[in-house]
Amino acid sequence: MLREEGAFAITREGWYLPLRHVGGIDNFENDFVAVAERFAGTPYLWGGKSSLGIDCSGLVQISLTAAGTGCPRDSDMQQSSLGRALDPTQSKKLQRGDLIFWKGHVAIARDANTIVHANAHHMATVIENTSDAIARIKASGSEIVAIQRL
Repeated sequence: MLREEGAFAITREGWYLPLRHVGGIDNFENDFVAVAERFAGTPYLWGGKSSLGIDCSGLVQISLTAAGTGCPRDSDMQQSSLGRALDPTQSKKLQRGDLIFWKGHVAIARDANTIVHANAHHMATVIENTSDAIARIKASGSEIVAIQRL
């Protein structure tokens, strides 16, 4: 940023940006789940990674990156590199930020009872009851393969 003028930052190239949208490169969000929650209502788009359309692993990657945590792009790579797997007892007590993995899908726990995820069932990013989502996904033929805590 070269200078400020009123409510705008003016770049070296002369572009005007709303000052409230400009931050330092080393500024990170405190809560990656809160970042994911902001995408509620965003259309589902396989391979998408923006407010125009997003998929499940893109939602996780954007949210974690905004909080300063590096994250691979696809859910299988996220499962193999993020956090530690929970044992069955721990899995029954989900905490904010736990990641739930199915084959080809990932969701983020908001608390013990709700998740946020981009999915093709709703064709959107939604916040929904965890038990309902698990049952629906199981009925379509997919079991949970891992729950990981960051």
